[in-house]
Amino acid sequence: MPSPSLLDAVTRAFAMVCLADGRVNPLEERHFLSFIEHDPVLRHSPSRTVRTGWANALKLLGKTKDFSAPALAIATLATSAADRETVMRAAQAALVADQEDKPNENGAIRALALALKLDPEKY
Repeated sequence: MPSPSLLDAVTRAFAMVCLADGRVNPLEERHFLSFIEHDPVLRHSPSRTVRTGWANALKLLGKTKDFSAPALAIATLATSAADRETVMRAAQAALVADQEDKPNENGAIRALALALKLDPEKY
């Protein structure tokens, strides 16, 4: 089972990218749950914990358009290189979850990569 801080970081990253366009649709939530269920690192996370974390992340992030503070908070939760890669995998999954490519979502990915001290051009 992943650490609670990694699961929190992944959940916030996914939510941040989904919220970048100002809304989260049901398709994005389904993709989040599917991502957790199928990710090799996260798949053993308790369903109730995942759903509660998702709801909390959506409340916490609200409709922010400034991704720097949430991205830095996420970076403090992802402490290892493997954790940072898992967080970016989640963010990339969120980018395609609504089947639309929007500039604000790409901005969220970029802010997250920079906060994690990763090359944003890789993502």
